[in-house]
Amino acid sequence: MSRGFTLLEALVVLVITALISVVLVQGLGLLLGARTSVQNRLVEVDEAVIEQSLFLEPLRGVVPDYNERPHTFVGEVKRLHGMTTRPLQGRSGTPVPFTLTISFDPSRDQSTLMYQEDNAPPLPLGSWQGETGTFAYRNMTGAWREAWPPEDDPQAPQTPWLIRFERGTGFPKNLVASVNGTHQRPLRFRDTPFGVDSFTAPR
Repeated sequence: MSRGFTLLEALVVLVITALISVVLVQGLGLLLGARTSVQNRLVEVDEAVIEQSLFLEPLRGVVPDYNERPHTFVGEVKRLHGMTTRPLQGRSGTPVPFTLTISFDPSRDQSTLMYQEDNAPPLPLGSWQGETGTFAYRNMTGAWREAWPPEDDPQAPQTPWLIRFERGTGFPKNLVASVNGTHQRPLRFRDTPFGVDSFTAPR
């Protein structure tokens, strides 16, 4: 003849079930918290990668221009201007004038990296807290410089080999772009001693 559970046995089962439920709920909470944290980190990493790619892409395509034209490369601490074959808004492969500027908004204590092409609206590439952020330039050898072309090196190429962006805060703090193209504009016939300007028309 079968017998049922006693009240004590039922209470023991209920207590054990409650303890297991508490452990499972706590574990599930930790798991969900970890998942949310990882997702937030992944979003932050994705944003950082996007910012990094947006900054590096036009600098990798920097090309020199002829000296008499207005878009020869000029680099300063807070601003750089030149031509790129990897524009963010224009057609890739076509040399496009562009400018990168680090601006500071004291009302929000925030600095912003702005990208702009000729005849196109400015495009913010990233923001960070504080009045920080500088550009630096380097030849194939030598030290980093705050301006390009360097005044003390008349033989320096028109475009630097490396361009560094130091944000100072946030992630990543430093980004370095390698300029992949030529660093001097090809010589034109008119620039040689045999150019058209070197001859005078016969009388």
